[in-house]
Amino acid sequence: MAIYTLDRGLVIRNGDAQWQIQRVLDQKYVQLEHAETGRIRREKISKLASDITSGKVSVVRDAEVRDGVPSDEAQAMCAASMPKRYEEAYERAHTYLRYMRKQGITKGQRSRIAEGIARVATATGDKNPPSTSTVMLWMRRFDTSGCNPSSLISHNAYRRRKERIPGEVRRVIDKMLSRHYFRRGGSSLRTAHDRVIEALQQTHKADGTSEEPPQVSLSTVRRIASLTTPFDRDRLRLGPAEARNKWRFSKPGKYSTRPLERVELDHTLLDIWVIDDKWGIPLGRPTITLLVCSYSGYIVGFFISFEGETISRVIQSIKVAIQPKDAFTSGASLSNPWYAMGLWETLVVDNALSVHAPQWRRITNELCIDLEYCPVRMPWFKPFVERYLGELTRQLPAPGRPQKPGRHPDPVDPSVTACITFSDLCSGILKWIVDVHPFEINERKQARPVDLFLEGLESCPAPSFCDSLANLDVLAGRRNPVTVSQGGVIHEWIQYVGDELRQMHREIGTNFRTMMTSNPYELGSIFVQHPKTGHWVCAPAKDEEYAAGLSRTQQRLIRARAGQKLTIANAEMVLRRARLELQDHWAAAIRSGRKIKRGARDLALFQGLSSVSSRQASDRSLQTDMSSRLISEDDAIELDRPIPTFEAFSEEAI
Repeated sequence: MAIYTLDRGLVIRNGDAQWQIQRVLDQKYVQLEHAETGRIRREKISKLASDITSGKVSVVRDAEVRDGVPSDEAQAMCAASMPKRYEEAYERAHTYLRYMRKQGITKGQRSRIAEGIARVATATGDKNPPSTSTVMLWMRRFDTSGCNPSSLISHNAYRRRKERIPGEVRRVIDKMLSRHYFRRGGSSLRTAHDRVIEALQQTHKADGTSEEPPQVSLSTVRRIASLTTPFDRDRLRLGPAEARNKWRFSKPGKYSTRPLERVELDHTLLDIWVIDDKWGIPLGRPTITLLVCSYSGYIVGFFISFEGETISRVIQSIKVAIQPKDAFTSGASLSNPWYAMGLWETLVVDNALSVHAPQWRRITNELCIDLEYCPVRMPWFKPFVERYLGELTRQLPAPGRPQKPGRHPDPVDPSVTACITFSDLCSGILKWIVDVHPFEINERKQARPVDLFLEGLESCPAPSFCDSLANLDVLAGRRNPVTVSQGGVIHEWIQYVGDELRQMHREIGTNFRTMMTSNPYELGSIFVQHPKTGHWVCAPAKDEEYAAGLSRTQQRLIRARAGQKLTIANAEMVLRRARLELQDHWAAAIRSGRKIKRGARDLALFQGLSSVSSRQASDRSLQTDMSSRLISEDDAIELDRPIPTFEAFSEEAI
């Protein structure tokens, strides 16, 4: 127990948040100020004192307890639980200390302390008063412990007693227990006790002493064996698997003390078939990823898609969980806001391959959070997300629900009965997460998840966010080597260009190979690594209208569908036939050209070409040209009308 004064400047700790008393408003209320954000809130004095007394809120001291004295939180001993001699020593030390405090004597005034000791010894009849240094030590302990009277208790009261069994006998007992009792299919304790007696007798004979061998009772062996925890005892005698199954309620489990201290993550395949919003085609069963606060049971994020458990899927879920939810709930018909936002301290996951990738350590370091793996076959290590996934599955409608084979005589095809669209499924799950689940009463805690979450935020520090989520895409994406050329980068048959990419190409000077990564849910841009500096630059797609919001799966399905259309139209066969016809045309042209080249000399001999024949040929061509310009009498044209006559005239007549 420690004493505190409700004055200005008193600092109290509520979880990780520290509040300082700014002023006392009246006899009922005090005004508290958050140490980090400066937020002001009013608190009742009665509630504040009750929280401090119950341990929900602690008083922050300037100094901690040293010298081996237990702290206030670990102090479980009071004066009434001590032996008589320690209780008398405690009351004697408290009498001297109370007198010094009443007289206003501080721990450094040695002369005044010596005078006070003499007066107290005379008044109480103490014939052996303590020394001045002893009283000064008591005063120092009292001040450094926050005025805790338990600091005056002698250290001998906490001393552990030494065992009465000799060390040699204890070693023999431990050896026989480990050899015969603590083993798979081991013997009983009575048999182990007989082995201990036999081993002690053999040891006594080997020593050759005349004394009687030490005697150890069965109860002593049983008491020493019970020092081992029941779980460890069954683990050694029954095996680890059976022990975990037997003691699963007492296996190690972490309990949170405030919201967002531990967040549990898990995936499951929903028991419902959904149909396409536009075409009504059955799409199958989607997979949901859920993140739950283990302190309050409040769901902080979810993500639904048809892809499996991948790193990119977990990253998308984390992005949704840490961001404010106004953008997700603005278009939905919800009655309550979604309060969850900000990063957490520890993320609890299972042992799936998606969370054992080497990128996960870099991702958790980037987010400044701890990663905790659930042991194999121990789902109770993260019970909240396991339970809520089961509750969510039971909330789904019956149409489109698959049935287990062998349980029904007439199995129903879920693709035939499916009538829920994917968008309706997402909006229904969102409404269950925001409006239904947070207001369900926990029978064990007698509280609602939303109340526990909002009340616990008072003991949490200010929410923290990421200034950029691009680093997560770089860390989570799969890295592939690419070639950067004048045309940019080609990835998934999409061309990516940009000013940063062009500047990088100019710095290197030619086409080069480097590494790239991308978000498989967003092919609108990729990240390319600079080969010299190692920095990652963002390169947008050249056709942004097509690539924005496009996932890798959509791109592959689009290309596969386009390939099917070409297959149906026999495009490859038509192209192959056209190519063969073109090759045949060029082959025929080459053969005819070669024949013309081989018969060129024969053609010249046939024409009789020579220097004389070429001259005669030129004259004949000239005569032919002149004769072509003359008109013979046979070629004259007769006119139907007479030729007009003209009169002569002279210039003088004019």
